[in-house]
Amino acid sequence: MVELRVLRYFLAVAEARSVTAAARQVHVAQPSLSRQLKGLERDLGVCLFTRGPGSLTLNAAGRRFLPIAQDLVRRAEQATETMAATGRGEEASLTVVAAAPTVAYLLAPFMAEGRIEGPALHDALQEEPSRVFDTLLRSDADLGISTTPAPAPLESAFLGRTPVVAQVPSHHPWGERTAVSLAELITEPLIVMPRSHVARLVVDEAVSREGLTPTSVIGSGSSAFAQALAARGRGVCLVTDDARFGLRELIVQAPGGPLTVPLYAGWDASHYARPAIHTLVDGLRGHLIDRLRRYPGM
Repeated sequence: MVELRVLRYFLAVAEARSVTAAARQVHVAQPSLSRQLKGLERDLGVCLFTRGPGSLTLNAAGRRFLPIAQDLVRRAEQATETMAATGRGEEASLTVVAAAPTVAYLLAPFMAEGRIEGPALHDALQEEPSRVFDTLLRSDADLGISTTPAPAPLESAFLGRTPVVAQVPSHHPWGERTAVSLAELITEPLIVMPRSHVARLVVDEAVSREGLTPTSVIGSGSSAFAQALAARGRGVCLVTDDARFGLRELIVQAPGGPLTVPLYAGWDASHYARPAIHTLVDGLRGHLIDRLRRYPGM
């Protein structure tokens, strides 16, 4: 049987690409670490590394084994954490990976309010939406939330929708309104996220579908900075984040309805804490529904 200790040695060497550097990292003598690696390759029946002068790089078999080793080590860590929590009389503690805005407007408030009994959020990792489920598949998290359904073999569930909101300073002519039409919106300078950002994609698709052309577009790589620009009167920012800097939020009404972004949860169907994950997903879905109630017309 392959020992977890040896798997950790393998992962250290794979990352450092050097037995010497990995030995220092895991506090094992270099000759001993080399023997452990060779024993692992013997047990598996394949070579895992291409050995060069002073370095080791993963070969095809090693690259295939890498996510397996990462998954096994992560599951062992999860088991240890779970039993330690059980010993303290606590429920399962889970890590969620999601885009930064989702962490800010959904996960952090949900955690702070402590709305459900049962699973606790141990941590929230921030990742680009397109890489959320890749991170989950590497077993770096227990639950992923993104704007597309989780791919097989993950289990997936629809959480709900979050609005793309136009945000303006209180002294703006729209400052007392709760909604703005798409046709009105494009008459103002628009402060938008990069084209890879789902909120930008939703806005671009709606504008294109209606044959409209924005007067002016200002790009920003940060939603917080986009909001800061809006607060300084540079234009109307279009984000999914909660308002900052005293900005007012307006629902963007398109002919087909308000502009929204879908959210999906994904997790490993064989996860040891699957019932706890289901409870967490239900709680997040309810929190998202409550959040939408503050937007008239949603």
